Amino acid sequence: MRSALFCLALAVTPVVASAAEAPRPGYLDPHIQSVHYDPDQVVLLQGVLGYQLMLEFAPDEQLQSVSIGDSLGWQVVPNHNANLLFLKPLERNAATNMNVVTTQRRYAFELRVLPKGGAKTANAIVTPYIVRFVYPPVAVAVSTPAPPDPPPEERNRAYVVTGAAENTPARIFDDGRMTYFAWQPQASVPAIFAVGADGKESLVNYGVRGAYTVVEQVSPRFVLRNGKQVATVINQGFVPPAALPRSGAK
Repeated sequence: MRSALFCLALAVTPVVASAAEAPRPGYLDPHIQSVHYDPDQVVLLQGVLGYQLMLEFAPDEQLQSVSIGDSLGWQVVPNHNANLLFLKPLERNAATNMNVVTTQRRYAFELRVLPKGGAKTANAIVTPYIVRFVYPPVAVAVSTPAPPDPPPEERNRAYVVTGAAENTPARIFDDGRMTYFAWQPQASVPAIFAVGADGKESLVNYGVRGAYTVVEQVSPRFVLRNGKQVATVINQGFVPPAALPRSGAK
């Protein structure tokens, strides 16, 4: 009866296996090994008595803290730049764990001591000299370009140009508030003046938006001057401000 109960207990007892990931030997030199970084994965480091193992982190991170379970069984020394860690087992039976925190990441290690000669593979006996972390590519944030400005409203295109052909725009229109001038490629853009009710010219305020020179007003007449070349722009669809509907009017 006791034997049956013992067998049953063995059958239902969970078997806990080590889930630590061992570094992979390099193709050119199996002593140079690598392991992919995973914050949720314990890494197995196997040292050999009489040999030093170098643990290499990313160049852009620095060690902040190193905690080891058995500090008497292992010698752990960081380098000056604090991105390398040198480990050497001091005792034959010094299996323990080690946690490392850097400026970028956290690491968990299981430390074991191999017999003299290192770990046996199918083809050779490998003693790890360097264990290097391989990191996943950093996702580059792709900036979404701002949507283009909507095209201007061509409310009025009733414009006539007289005078110097060199100053004649390719297109003229307004949206009821601003006047848009487009020019031929390689054309020399003239100075733009608005003509008031008294016949006097005044230099306008303007800006460049894409292919347009945008004058910040609507006028019954503009004068375009470039040296001695003069052209006159007449707005045949001009509506005096007094005739415009007031805001909120029905």
